[in-house]
Parts: sequence; C-alpha cells; structure tokens
Amino acid sequence: MFWSLTTRAAALAGILILVLAGCSDAPAPTEAKTEAKKPAVPTGPITALTAYYDTYKIARQISPDLQVASITGNEVDGLKSGEGKYGQWTIVFVSAAKKQAITFVYTTVEHEGLLKGINNQGSQPWGGPTRDATPFGNSDFSIDSDAAYMKAAEKASAWLAKNSKPVSAFSLGQAAALPAPTWYIMWGDKKSGGYAAYVNAATGTVK
Repeated sequence: MFWSLTTRAAALAGILILVLAGCSDAPAPTEAKTEAKKPAVPTGPITALTAYYDTYKIARQISPDLQVASITGNEVDGLKSGEGKYGQWTIVFVSAAKKQAITFVYTTVEHEGLLKGINNQGSQPWGGPTRDATPFGNSDFSIDSDAAYMKAAEKASAWLAKNSKPVSAFSLGQAAALPAPTWYIMWGDKKSGGYAAYVNAATGTVK
C-alpha cells in the first residue's frame, strides 16, 4: 500500500569566437556554453524530497508518463537516521505505457554495492494500479518527510512519553481508500504494541 528520481547530459563548455574580416575594432561577439553540472550528493541523513526530485530528473527520461508508486526510508549501518531523515531512500516509479515498475535507490554513502547518489535497480512488469497501491504524481504531494515526522510525533506524543521505541517504518504511498498520498510512520511494531501515524502528504493532516 505504501510507497516508497537523472542522467543529465553534460554539455561541453566552450567559447566560440567569430572573427569577421574587415570589421571594426569592436570586440567580436562570443557565444558561451555552460556545462550542466550534477548537484552534489549530500552527506548524512536527508529528507525524502531531497532524494526524490534529483532521482525524478533521471527517471522521467525512461518514460514521460512516470508516476510514483512509493518512497521508503531505509536505515544504513553506521549512519543514524531520525526525524524523517534517512541516509537512503528507495523510490519506485511506474509507467502505464511501458507496464513497468522501476526502482531507484538514492544513498548518501557508498555501501553494499550501491554508489553514492542515484542507483537504478532495474525494472519489473507492472500490472497497473490496485485498490491497495495507486500511483500518484508530483502535484499530488508536497509535505516532506521531516514535516510529516513532526506531525506524527506530535500525534504520538503521549505514547512516546511512555515508550522509547524507534521508528521501524517510514514510507509514502497511496491507496484507493485514501484521499491523498499518505506518509506511514510506525514506532516499534504491531506485535509489541507499536504506534502508527498516517500523515496526509498533500495537507499535513495526521491520523
């Protein structure tokens, strides 16, 4: 139910100087081309949308109809997560035209065969939306993971005051029964009596 984005073509920088015979002493016109640089990959834990928008710029080149299936925060050994920030995010896109689900992993550290930055983990067949998993677009959500965490922690404050369990699940997804893409944040687990909060990623409303 829950969810979980660039090859940027590098332009060769150069200056073409046009020298025109018989012209005045005025400087010849020049045309400058600026090299497109990839944004530097942050270090340490980051919010979901920081990872998402950089990844989306690459992913959308696969198919213009890409939508988001899920965005999930992942723990990384040796890198402490917290307050809606993770060292790694897994983002799954889907394409109705290609009937594929494509998984990307954005990590701020190189580890376990993953390069620092954006990693395309490949695709698999996708049969389309279901009641439990409905894709959504960029305009459908705006609440970042850190803001969602603050909302959820406020809702869970009474429970957290009595329990010191860490967040065990943090993901964004959409289902037919939900009014908008929703952040799912879980402290502890269901077996031990954990606490789950649901934050509307369009409005910030929490349940």
